[in-house]
Amino acid sequence: MAKLNNYKKISFLISGGGSNLLKILEKNYINKNFEVVAIISNNKISKNIKSYVYKFYKNVLIIEHLRSLQKKNFLNTDIIFSVGYMKVIEKSIIESFDVINLHPSILPIYKGLMTQKRMLINNEKNYGFTIHKVSIGLDEGVTISKKIRKINTKDETELLYKHKSLEHKFVYKQFVDYLLD
Repeated sequence: MAKLNNYKKISFLISGGGSNLLKILEKNYINKNFEVVAIISNNKISKNIKSYVYKFYKNVLIIEHLRSLQKKNFLNTDIIFSVGYMKVIEKSIIESFDVINLHPSILPIYKGLMTQKRMLINNEKNYGFTIHKVSIGLDEGVTISKKIRKINTKDETELLYKHKSLEHKFVYKQFVDYLLD
């Protein structure tokens, strides 16, 4: 993987446990492909993420329980990466920044929530994730990359596990590829 000469400054948005973000941070600490500016959540940020950031990343702004995003939250940010952020991103943020999103399905189908459950109910053949530009319409932005695998289970918990493993394995590389474009 090529290195970036001009490090992009990245702010991350999360809502949940942040397992994808932790994998991204771990891989970036080794490869040093971008600078982390901020980690922002509308909920509490996990102890795992906070302790990792405090140990390996300096000067990262951590904001928890933020009710609404404002431009001032993203000072010195080149790209905002929503990695499991479960709220609609404000129009003013979308219009002012390069905002991308990790969505847990193969867009344009299965926008929104509970994607794996809906895939199983509809007997879909494939699962995967999409990284896309954030636009005003929910999960309607231009696709940056996708990763697709065959569904070989009818168990939602097993599919969720396989899905999360797929994201953990490929999201960092696909994000860095986007930064290099």
